[in-house]
Amino acid sequence: MESARLAGPEREACVLARYLIGEDPRPEEAGRYALALKTVALPLERERDRRLWALAMRSTTALGLVDAGLALADPYSPVRQRVCLMLAVLEASPAHTRHFLSAAYPRAALLGLGLRMAGAALRSAGGLALVRSWGILWR
Repeated sequence: MESARLAGPEREACVLARYLIGEDPRPEEAGRYALALKTVALPLERERDRRLWALAMRSTTALGLVDAGLALADPYSPVRQRVCLMLAVLEASPAHTRHFLSAAYPRAALLGLGLRMAGAALRSAGGLALVRSWGILWR
């Protein structure tokens, strides 16, 4: 799937899947995400949520900042719910089990884990500042 040509839920599914697992979803997974949006997703009623969602859909970097900030500031927001819906769709797909099942790893991988944890802490701090000030400092 090439997200530049897609619109609506299919494009959202592509951006979310790239953020979550680093690859595009299969068409049936994008369809499941679209169905989940219709049936269980909370609407983006507040202007803040609509703006944050528009920012998050620009790139996986922006999505990471918004997701990290909302995880700390507003974990039950409709924006974060959409990320969790796509995560559930991907986790339930047999095509992506390698991303979700445990596997053996070398001890040297602990260094990489430490670096990723440090990056996550920085992303969380930056995302929290972004989410708290969105609409006040930036538009």
